[in-house]
Amino acid sequence: MAEPTFRFSPRPNRAQEIHWHEWASEAFQKARDEDKPLLLSISAVWCHWCHVMDETTYSDPQIISRINSDFIPVRIDNDQRPDINQRYNMGGWPTTAFLTPAGEIITGGTFITPEQMAPLLDQVLDHWREHKTEMGDQLNPPAAPNINLHAERPAPESVTKIMEAIRDQFDRAYGGLGLAPKFPQPEVWDLCLIYFTASGDGWSAGMAARTLDAMAGSSLFDGIGGGFFRYSTTREWTIPHFEKMLDDNAQLIKLYLHAYQVLGDETYRQIADAVLTWANKNLLNLNGLWGGSQDADEEYYGLPQEEREKREAPFVDPIMYTHANAQMISAHLLAASLINPTGYAPIALTALEAIWDRMWDDEAGLFHYDDDGEPKVPGQLIDVTHLTNTLIDGYEFTGDPLYLERAQTLIAYADRVLKADNGAFYDHPETPDAPGRLRHRQQPLNENALMARAFLRLGEILEEESWTLRGQALIAKFAPTAEEQGMFGALWATVADRVHAPLLSATIVQSHHRPGTALRQAIYGLFDRNRIVRTWPVGSPEFSRSGYPEIPVPALYICQGQTCSAPVTDPEGILPALQQLQQEAAEQIPNAPSPDESPS
Repeated sequence: MAEPTFRFSPRPNRAQEIHWHEWASEAFQKARDEDKPLLLSISAVWCHWCHVMDETTYSDPQIISRINSDFIPVRIDNDQRPDINQRYNMGGWPTTAFLTPAGEIITGGTFITPEQMAPLLDQVLDHWREHKTEMGDQLNPPAAPNINLHAERPAPESVTKIMEAIRDQFDRAYGGLGLAPKFPQPEVWDLCLIYFTASGDGWSAGMAARTLDAMAGSSLFDGIGGGFFRYSTTREWTIPHFEKMLDDNAQLIKLYLHAYQVLGDETYRQIADAVLTWANKNLLNLNGLWGGSQDADEEYYGLPQEEREKREAPFVDPIMYTHANAQMISAHLLAASLINPTGYAPIALTALEAIWDRMWDDEAGLFHYDDDGEPKVPGQLIDVTHLTNTLIDGYEFTGDPLYLERAQTLIAYADRVLKADNGAFYDHPETPDAPGRLRHRQQPLNENALMARAFLRLGEILEEESWTLRGQALIAKFAPTAEEQGMFGALWATVADRVHAPLLSATIVQSHHRPGTALRQAIYGLFDRNRIVRTWPVGSPEFSRSGYPEIPVPALYICQGQTCSAPVTDPEGILPALQQLQQEAAEQIPNAPSPDESPS
């Protein structure tokens, strides 16, 4: 059996002298056998204060000796084990949690100095020895999510309530939500853009624009190297935590591109392009996938450009994570439509093939990460949901049905190993002998919302009502939880809004010799609350049922409701066709504003 590999601070430290165990049943059994509590350290390779704790607290000789003699130390990487982090994180990284041999939390915190750790070890041991009889085998099940088992569709009022919560927390002075620390929260501003297009509510657009402008014009954005840092420690976005995360930046690329689509500000497209350039220069591996993060280095990022160029760039974690890579692929596909198809499309499609080859196994399922050719940790819902939606993106962008087949393969896998009796999805497969809180599976709001989004998209693309109904029911189940979470229900709200939005379908009819690539890539760049792009080759069963003529080919048919445009044969004709559709839709609604009027 291979020795476990732990990652410590890149600077000199003695943390490796602690007898760390992997998260495994053996560690918990050892705690039972030796009648000791566990010390769980949740670290991350990009985390500045994790490194400091390695260099100080975990390098103190007395603390090393105390931990080795009186505790069973367990260390995990947050990125590699999101399921464990979800259950034991104590408010940030590093997390330091003290556990019973059953895996229940005794106490804990985040960064602990050597001066704090020594008396804390004594307190934990005293508490354990005094209360271990009642604590020894206790493992409290998590609170069940507030789910409506009988709802078939979410109420539109739920989205409005979440928007009201966002308004209440909005910082009018500096953008963003709340005071400090301040995170980008791209799903919140995406919802604001959607709500603006749905209702014409200028306040929603203003909140999004104020925040995007503030982030891009502040120290949160690396104006020299590109890319956004993880968050700001100050209300004014002035002092960031300097790590750059792949998934955060992928979401922000799409957010700024959506803002460009909706608000028309060219600056947003330029910001997205700069972030893409950073990701591909610094994180893209030779195998076509991206590493997970770039290290925080306060000194390096404080240097002017000419001084930075003389220094080695901060460390990049080369490990590839499925959910983060899927999000970056989706960002590249949208950028291919809106910025540079010849530059970004090949990168995206190469990565989409690479992630399937590396991370999917017909027997084991979908893996969470790949460490030097060895995929690990199968069955995480976060990976299934993100990759499923990215595969649907791949189909819409290319018209290749293989991506739809793979998306449905992932859903079948999720139904087999992650689906609960109530129709929702658990975050990881059932593992009866899993140690600690992993024994109790959770039904996370965001990942279930993403699964519902995939169902809704498949139903619209394939014209199969069973998918649509399933998506509506799944998103409706979580309405009570989403409302309770307020602004943290924003991702759920973007999917719930889709249920009520009119469908805008874009159908490309093509032949083998006359593909509709240019039309497809152009319409893919259209922002709409509920837009799908599908491709029907002449002679296919879908085309035969459609009633569309065989000529002209290639042609694009845009429909909203029962109204369809004339065939569009050139990308230049898309905008006039959309305007004509809007005009016809307005004429069908009494007292509706014409397309060139602003909604009140």
